[in-house]
Amino acid sequence: MKGACHESDHRSNVVALVEVVVMIPFGTHIAAALVAGALAFGAGWQVQAWRYGEQIAAIKQQHTDASLSSARNALKLTEHYRENADAAIRKAEARAAQNKRDADSLRAELDGLRGDLADVPDRIRNASREAVDQYAATATVVFGECAARYSELAISATGHASDVQTLMDAWPK
Repeated sequence: MKGACHESDHRSNVVALVEVVVMIPFGTHIAAALVAGALAFGAGWQVQAWRYGEQIAAIKQQHTDASLSSARNALKLTEHYRENADAAIRKAEARAAQNKRDADSLRAELDGLRGDLADVPDRIRNASREAVDQYAATATVVFGECAARYSELAISATGHASDVQTLMDAWPK
């Protein structure tokens, strides 16, 4: 049979191999073992370095992703604060415009009232006693209501001033 190994051939091959190995000096065996060990150690070292390199790269990528996510969240929060501040400014401007319209209207009413009140002394001098008494009673009620309203306004203004001062004192410096 072609290519088949016979036992006698196999034994002769093993004997020949052992004879060749015996002919190599012992120092060469040790050197070959050392070289093989060094190569195995170096290969293991390199494979470990590749593994650690991949782990370090993955950790760096996670850190970069976390930093990017934090920066995006901070930007969204900043945009949210800016939008709220802009909305508050728009509302304040609208309130200021409405307050100006109200003040202008009040000024016009006061100017008319001043005109009406300017001739009161002359009307009182020429009025009957009953009309003067009625005018005095009505004026007393109106002035009482004005005084009450001014007191409420003073209390409210004092509270607002206190709130503003509290916010200014609490604002981060």
